This record gives sequence, C-alpha cells and structure tokens, in this order.
Amino acid sequence: MLIIGIDPGKSGAIAVINEDGAIVALADTPLVAGGYDVAAMAGMLSVYRPEDVALVVLEQSQSMPGQGVASTFAIGVGFGLWWGVIATLGLPLEFVRPCVWVRAILKGQPGEGKARALGYVARRFPGADLTPPRCRVPRDGRADALCLAVWGMGRRNMGLGTC
Repeated sequence: MLIIGIDPGKSGAIAVINEDGAIVALADTPLVAGGYDVAAMAGMLSVYRPEDVALVVLEQSQSMPGQGVASTFAIGVGFGLWWGVIATLGLPLEFVRPCVWVRAILKGQPGEGKARALGYVARRFPGADLTPPRCRVPRDGRADALCLAVWGMGRRNMGLGTC
C-alpha cells in the first residue's frame, strides 16, 4: 500500500512512500507559465490505482495573518486543483492542517520554520533528492510532502490527532 503526501503550493511537491516508509516517488508540483499544469498533476496521480493507495494526505490551505488577498487566493487554487484531481481519480483522501502534521512529525526537531522539515527529512530519508535540477538549495515543498506522507502513515497506524 502507498501513502501520498501533497504540499499544494506552487513551490509544493508530491511524495509517495510505501508501507515500509521507502520513497517511491518525489516530484515538484508541475507548473506552466502562469499557473498549475493540471494535466500533469492528474498524470502524476493517475499511475496509482485506488486499491494500491492507502491514503492521500493533502495539506489543507489556510490564510495566514498579514497575507494578501492574491496570495491567499493562489494558495487556495492549488489546494482546490489537487483536491479535484484526487477526487476524480477516486483516491482515498484526508486533509490535514499544517499545525497538526508539524506538531506530530517535527516535535523535538531542532531549527526553526522550514529548516525543521528539511532537517527531519535529511535524517529520515538520507537519499531523498530535495534539490531539484538547476537549483542550488533544497526545496522545502519536497520536505513538506514527505512529512505529510509520514504523517499519513502514522495516521493510518496510530490515529494521529488534530489541532
């Protein structure tokens, strides 16, 4: 069985792990000029049959204090597109708020902000390619997607809670 974690932002990613916790796939959210590449998003998920997927964990979008209207809308668009693709393919879906998965997965992790997820993933998945081609720094969207998948594994096995 597979568990899929999705960070729905434009700098987000999709991570697929198996029940042993090994990475099956890790890729950035596909984009085209000006937005999301919905056909490519669907293509990324359509290779997985519903009977082979235990859970898709989609990070629930939310506005943040001080965030502009356009930024909030853009975040919601990605979330809605991923939700639509997942629902269309009939994959089992669960939403999780960032505060829930961060509290469960990154508890006790050193650092602040996105560095915590990057550090956790570097230790948990030492072979994970967090730096996309033509980039010099690791992509936190990839780390977040892997953390979401790990949360999904824990949710499935231990019933991790809510905020």
